[in-house]
Amino acid sequence: MLGTTFTRAKNIEITDTISGASELFVIHDHLAPDFATGAFRGGMSLPGAWRAANLIADLIGGIPWHAYRERGGEPVRKLDPTPPLLEQPAPPETRINTFSSWALDLLWNGNAVGLIADRNSDGYPTAVNPVPSDMVQIRRVTEGMDSILPIGEIEYSFGTLKNLGPHDVIHIKGPHAPGELRGMGVLETHLDTLGLGKEQNRQARSLTKHGVPTGLLKSMNPDLTKPEAETLKAGWLASQRDRTVAVLNASTEFVPLSWNPEELQLVEARKFTLHELALIFGIPLSFLGVEQSSRTYTNVEQEAVNILKFSLNGHLVRFEQALSLHFPNGTWVKGNVDGLLRSDSHTRYETHKIGLDAGFLTINEVRELEDLPPIGDANE
Repeated sequence: MLGTTFTRAKNIEITDTISGASELFVIHDHLAPDFATGAFRGGMSLPGAWRAANLIADLIGGIPWHAYRERGGEPVRKLDPTPPLLEQPAPPETRINTFSSWALDLLWNGNAVGLIADRNSDGYPTAVNPVPSDMVQIRRVTEGMDSILPIGEIEYSFGTLKNLGPHDVIHIKGPHAPGELRGMGVLETHLDTLGLGKEQNRQARSLTKHGVPTGLLKSMNPDLTKPEAETLKAGWLASQRDRTVAVLNASTEFVPLSWNPEELQLVEARKFTLHELALIFGIPLSFLGVEQSSRTYTNVEQEAVNILKFSLNGHLVRFEQALSLHFPNGTWVKGNVDGLLRSDSHTRYETHKIGLDAGFLTINEVRELEDLPPIGDANE
């Protein structure tokens, strides 16, 4: 296994009560308790969490990424062609695969990491190897540590690869306390909510497992033995699972203990969990399938804008600034969100007409916005 997780260290001093000698121990803990096996400790097995995480990850992975440069007072210009690090960071993987997997890691574990794999002639990265953040160690070099990096430098380790500095690694870090070297993710901060969702799924499966309400199989036979009772119960359950006819003699009676998911508040509890997941991932409830009243086209369009402004924006800026650190001074990275803000055709055409009538847009500028080739003289 490639290392452990991104770790925070706890220093504990142990003192011998007899000799008085003390020794300092360093304990590393990944701080994300064991939740379950599977992708991101099983968090993706919850339908609401799957939907929320993939929605954000695919939006980040689907947008185009560009680099811009400003030098010597010259106008800002977009680099063309797009640098390989932004166009296809980890060939042969497509851009969406790389960025969306990074985004999932950022959401769940609070960190997204890539080991720089190739550089151009100027020494700037052109390709990376994305690495799961729970296979990475990070620490700040202090005096006495076994490291080739200078004191105060941040050091990364990927399994057998040691002494890697920030120059060798792209690290997109999630929310964190001042001075922390690693970010916080959903697994570390919201494990209770995820655990509640898993338990609700288990209860729902249990309630419907046999196809009948919970009940009491009552026998009037005073000589009924325990093995006979178990056989009677097994036969009854088997007949209900197979949807066949159950045969009970005169001394046996089934008394249903009726249940209703509404009465048990199971449905409402699961809705509440969806509310919490929407808060955790920062997306509108309607995107998780929760019915809301008075939904109109305008509301839906505004919700899409709100996802960009109040949920996606923070993640985008973290990606932009982390990637910009690996480009020359005066060059920065931006994600192009124009496609996410693109309104319906009728609204766009009305907006174009306003610009044309006011004189601050030309026909060819409008055609460019609509991904159409120019017509006539480009200077017209």
